[in-house]
Amino acid sequence: MIKLKKYLNRPTYAVDRPWTLALLNATTIGLILAIFEPFHYRLNSIIQFGVLCVFIGLTFIASVLGFVVAPKLFKRFYDPEQWTIKKNIIHCFSFLLFMGVCTFIYDHYFLIKANFWDDLGTPEFYKILCIDMLAAFTIGAIPLIFGLFIVENNALKRNLLEAQKLNKALSERHKDEKGSNEMITLSGETKDSVTLLPQNIFYMEASGNYVDIYYKEEGKEKHKLLRSTIKQMEETMQPFEYFVRCHRAYIVNINHIIHISGNAQGYRLNLTETTEEIPVSRTYLKNLKKLKDIIN
Repeated sequence: MIKLKKYLNRPTYAVDRPWTLALLNATTIGLILAIFEPFHYRLNSIIQFGVLCVFIGLTFIASVLGFVVAPKLFKRFYDPEQWTIKKNIIHCFSFLLFMGVCTFIYDHYFLIKANFWDDLGTPEFYKILCIDMLAAFTIGAIPLIFGLFIVENNALKRNLLEAQKLNKALSERHKDEKGSNEMITLSGETKDSVTLLPQNIFYMEASGNYVDIYYKEEGKEKHKLLRSTIKQMEETMQPFEYFVRCHRAYIVNINHIIHISGNAQGYRLNLTETTEEIPVSRTYLKNLKKLKDIIN
């Protein structure tokens, strides 16, 4: 049970091209209905062709509502930085359930032209409802899975290519190994502070109401916890262009980046003298892409 919970809470890919997915869903549904003619559907007349077009349009509208509108209305739930396998399952199940309801309404009240109040609670009502729900979860799942796979695969290829470009820029960079001898004092809302050379800082990580500063001193990796916010630290480090905000919880010293790996979720940074991998969120992706200009 603990393993299952851990698996469901794992971060996963959040769709970044919802309109593409909506078009893929609608197109695939149209092809499935036209080629395989499931659930006694027959494409043998102009009227049936019209029914097919309506189903394609219905799928597209439902997909737009599910993948474009819903994330804008429920931003907290659809936060891409906190998107997990569990949320993805809930979202896909809800989408297919919504598709089933839309299909039932169209089938029962526009094609059959039945009366809701007369048929409510009758065996025929529940029979059609079950058939339409089954159709949504069996047929609808195919384009949904196919579309998610295509969009995720494209994101993976795109991020891998961009990671290669960034790694090439990193390998060709010309940085001042000596750095500045000017010390900087970082402090928070308490009397605690740390004084060090900026170039010796690896990264900063937000931890609740604190920020953990990871740095090198006397050849050893150390860290200092200060009561502050990552935003305040970002403002403090603005004079030093080699500090980049790459995540809502991380600021990284690009001079310590040795490798950038890309996957469908985005990028991860490997730093010198630390095994910690720093994530790069979609919100701050543009900052990472500026590396090519900063590090040369």
